[in-house]
Amino acid sequence: MRLTLRLLSLALVVALATISRAQTTTLTLTADLSSKLPTGTEFTAKDAAGKIYHGYLVTHRARRMLRNGSMILVFSDPVVPVTRNPEGEFRGGNKIRLLKLGGSLAAAKLADDCVDTTIGATKARYVAGAVAASLIIFQKGQEAKLHAGDTIEVAPRREQ
Repeated sequence: MRLTLRLLSLALVVALATISRAQTTTLTLTADLSSKLPTGTEFTAKDAAGKIYHGYLVTHRARRMLRNGSMILVFSDPVVPVTRNPEGEFRGGNKIRLLKLGGSLAAAKLADDCVDTTIGATKARYVAGAVAASLIIFQKGQEAKLHAGDTIEVAPRREQ
């Protein structure tokens, strides 16, 4: 009895996952998009049948303190992008942020080693801390980017 119930529940989950995937449409962007662009910038995307979807961007540029940029694609047609974020937001990646953070710490260590013999070990730690803090504060995060030809999944918008 339990085995039958588990198999039925597994079949139900697979069927629902297949149905939900069938409702999405893949669109191909026709131009490069970036969080550097101003909010309200219009864009277009095509589906496999050749239908053109129009929309505009809502952007937030990358800021200081390694904050990544983000953008939301707002379509004029009744579709919404399917992303990991429930709001449909595209964000800059974390790889560059981690590289910049590691580079800041490496530069701090180099500054510490350079002034260690001159001003002493205790004061050199303060120099290293100042170098690391200033590099982290003044570096920007990664901009969110989508290139022409990239594909995005969209689903029908739910009317409320």
